Amino acid sequence: MADVEELLGGVSVRLAPAQAVRGRGERRRARQRAALVTAALVAVTAAGIGSWTALMPAGARGTGVASEGENPFMSRGTVQNLKPSDLPMYNVLNWKADDKSSDGETFRAALPQAGLDGVCNGSPGGIEEPQQQFTSAFTGKGDAKARYRVSQYANADQSLDATRGLRQTLRDCGLKEDKDGSYSGMPNSNGPRLEVSVRHWGTWVGVVEAQYSPTP
Repeated sequence: MADVEELLGGVSVRLAPAQAVRGRGERRRARQRAALVTAALVAVTAAGIGSWTALMPAGARGTGVASEGENPFMSRGTVQNLKPSDLPMYNVLNWKADDKSSDGETFRAALPQAGLDGVCNGSPGGIEEPQQQFTSAFTGKGDAKARYRVSQYANADQSLDATRGLRQTLRDCGLKEDKDGSYSGMPNSNGPRLEVSVRHWGTWVGVVEAQYSPTP
């Protein structure tokens, strides 16, 4: 194999100063670190952005509690809404958004009230009203109705009190807590079937209620 000197053929080569070489290496490592940080931020943002769908897929239920990470109810300063396909038994009940019903007092009720048309009402019992609440209404096959409420309270203690109050209301109405933390059953042993799931994050509480005939 030819020596380097032979290949260069007398061509003079000027090497960069050691300081310049080190500087280029440091700049390269800095660019690599910046790329990694950017990729991580993109991944975190993707996890935090989106609607309830990313946290509770269609048909999923349960009571979740989260105190760290991105706010699951907000995306770029906007409260995220449910899609009809996110509600329980969508394939059977064919849920549709009902903007007119969202204006009714029944749909705007704050926690710990639960159920629609008065099937499972709870007394506030000293529980603070939320600072703001966003409510969506849905209608389905037959007399099926659903509601999605997102409430923000002044502090985490108030949101926890509201969550506990809601759970007590559901128990008082005769609903049973399932293994996944959701509640379901026929309020007061008669009438429509009610399914309720709750998600709590910091000062926020999100509640999904689906109410329909036992044999839709």
